[in-house]
Amino acid sequence: MPYTYFGPYDERNSDYANNGNANLGRFALGSSLVLPDGREYKFTLNDGTVEVAGRLYQSVAAVADHTNRPVDVARAIDVLLASATLTGTAAAVDIYAEGMLHVNNDTGEGYAYRIKRAFTAGAAHAASVASGVLTVNFDAGEQIQVALDTTTEVTFTRNRYHQTTIHLGPPTALLTGVSPGVAAADRFYWSQVKGYAAVLGSGTLQAGLPVMAGITTDGAVESVKRRVTTSGTTVAATAAASASVAILDSDGTTTGLSMVCSSTLVTGNFDISAGIAVNAPAVGMCVKANATTDLALVDLDIK
Repeated sequence: MPYTYFGPYDERNSDYANNGNANLGRFALGSSLVLPDGREYKFTLNDGTVEVAGRLYQSVAAVADHTNRPVDVARAIDVLLASATLTGTAAAVDIYAEGMLHVNNDTGEGYAYRIKRAFTAGAAHAASVASGVLTVNFDAGEQIQVALDTTTEVTFTRNRYHQTTIHLGPPTALLTGVSPGVAAADRFYWSQVKGYAAVLGSGTLQAGLPVMAGITTDGAVESVKRRVTTSGTTVAATAAASASVAILDSDGTTTGLSMVCSSTLVTGNFDISAGIAVNAPAVGMCVKANATTDLALVDLDIK
């Protein structure tokens, strides 16, 4: 299980080969490293690419063919494994090690179980072909609480810190931190989640204001923005009237909206189809804003 370690500043610059198989690191995935000044890092496995310093990373996006899958064999209470039939996408050996299986529908729903750490290859699970059965083994103490039957549907989810990649704009999975840029492909390293870090900026950042994962630029952060999606309703009108509204973002960008109604602005019908939303999670506060597309200093707080 993940633990918290306290280490010197240079420990954050270390990377590590696997401990006998591709999915086994020196520490459990998600373990924390805290430096003397409070900066915090998570133990992470990257994907098949070299890390890029100062870029924001995310976990692997969920695989639809490994989601809402029917259990193939009933499992009794206290059993330490579960299995389900995949469709369309194969599963390599142990990719779900240190991840989760949760029962999302029907018999046994509402329970989540941690999958074993793969101290030896195949200990978490064997490989499965695209339309095969994936059987995962649970950690000790994670035995089935409510018996599963063949009406049960389960979902397989990787550990958040398994084979991370530069975040897509907007992100398609949980964020995993900012890379120190020390790891070659398929290596374990420490990904920063809290404290001051140099991070690629997108657009105009402002010191003292929050930043979020970039919407248009992969691996970057941008000023937190609120976005509104609108659609109109057509109504009979004797005379059309209109009004416009401008939304001002924190970086000074304005987004115009327009409304058209019948007769007067009071009697028209107006639809706002989504409301105000943030399209990406906030990741911290800008401390020092640099030129657009440069790296800024950000006080990270990635949950």
